[in-house]
Amino acid sequence: MQFFEITDKEALFFLSTLSELGYASKKEIYEKIKPLYNIFTMSFDDLKTGLKLKEKQIHAVLKLKNIINNLHEEYLSLADRNIKFILPFEDSYPSKLLNIRDYPFGIFVKGKVPVQRKSVSIVGSRSASEYGLGMAKFLAQELAKNGVDIISGMALGVDTRAHEGAILANGKTYAVLGTGVNVCYPESNFKLYNDLCIGEHGGVISEFPLGTNPLKINFPIRNRIISGLADITIVIEARLKSGSLITASHALEQGREVFALPGRITDCMSLGCNKLISDGAGIISSPTDILEALDFNIDGKIQVYNEKNANILAKNDKKVYSCLDLKPKYIDDIIKESTLDVSQVLSSLLLLELEGFIVQVSSNYYCKRIN
Repeated sequence: MQFFEITDKEALFFLSTLSELGYASKKEIYEKIKPLYNIFTMSFDDLKTGLKLKEKQIHAVLKLKNIINNLHEEYLSLADRNIKFILPFEDSYPSKLLNIRDYPFGIFVKGKVPVQRKSVSIVGSRSASEYGLGMAKFLAQELAKNGVDIISGMALGVDTRAHEGAILANGKTYAVLGTGVNVCYPESNFKLYNDLCIGEHGGVISEFPLGTNPLKINFPIRNRIISGLADITIVIEARLKSGSLITASHALEQGREVFALPGRITDCMSLGCNKLISDGAGIISSPTDILEALDFNIDGKIQVYNEKNANILAKNDKKVYSCLDLKPKYIDDIIKESTLDVSQVLSSLLLLELEGFIVQVSSNYYCKRIN
């Protein structure tokens, strides 16, 4: 195809396929080269003189000339693949992202784009406890019920539960991927990914080139978008060194509020949250805390945990149930604390699990179920 037939948007799509070019490089190219298709007619020396690009970046741009026709066909196929490529100067670009310093110079979207509504990002450990997972789902569900959009990263653990909680409330939730928008990661979240891609419950977003596989380096990079799309970032169970704390750091740099779920000082998965709180982050005691911070008028308080009515249980079942809380407990400790024999405890645990009072989080470890 002729270079003069290439629009600025298509030219930026071509450039977006280069992992060598970051936000600053794309912005400089867009601002300095008019019309933009001229970049594909420039020589090495022209690019080196006119732009502040590294040699590796220049060689990558020059290679695009050889695959222009293929890229043009891929660009034309975006609509058929339910993929949108959106630039910062377009009306459909999320306005909240424009308020962060290093907003992505072009995003790929499947499904819908967040609109100008109150939004909260919920992040946390991939290996969170049953309590953490339950809180992620509960908070997302209650916030979504009140019209708050939920932003997360579709990772296993807290992210997945947050998305699921929002969908359960028939709300909107958006996943910011560390892969190309057409790559589902992790694969076990394929159903969730498809639900979001349809657009009824939200969408998936990525700044990375189509087909980008899950590279470890990309996930911390995308975290600034997770916080950038949200008015408030909530951290649920995180180690002292974790991607969740990177997201919280981005949120603070972007002038956004950060809240954390407090936990036991002996739990390594709560050390990150407790550190955030000691440094000044808000403490979550109820979804009401977040709704009030978002300037919602709330009539009455939302309870964080509604324990099932144990009065309906038989004596032994009630005794076993009283030995449990939201932290998983080993069966030997339950037997010792309840003073019942093994067969009685096993029978009660089975009934309590079937009736939805408790969950077995791993082999012989039990805790109360969060409603």
